[in-house]
Amino acid sequence: MSESIGICKICKRDVKKDEAVKCVICGSVMHRRCIDEEILTDSVGDYLCPYCAAISALDWFDSVITQFPGAFSKDEKEELIARLKSYLNILEKPR
Repeated sequence: MSESIGICKICKRDVKKDEAVKCVICGSVMHRRCIDEEILTDSVGDYLCPYCAAISALDWFDSVITQFPGAFSKDEKEELIARLKSYLNILEKPR
């Protein structure tokens, strides 16, 4: 039987060595079964925890917005703002 190597970043339960993956950025451990590989891997297939994946996405978003600010129509800007506000609402809800 494998020993616990930490608490899963996603489900908050013990993770055994034989069922673990680690975030390539921060080293957080997660159960392989808890992750969605399409969402929580980077472009080369390394695992990311939800926080590091979100920060990486925001860094990319920041690059697009700051390099191409004139590329968005008024309606597109309003849609982006509405989506950002909905993300804030999700994050602010107690879990």
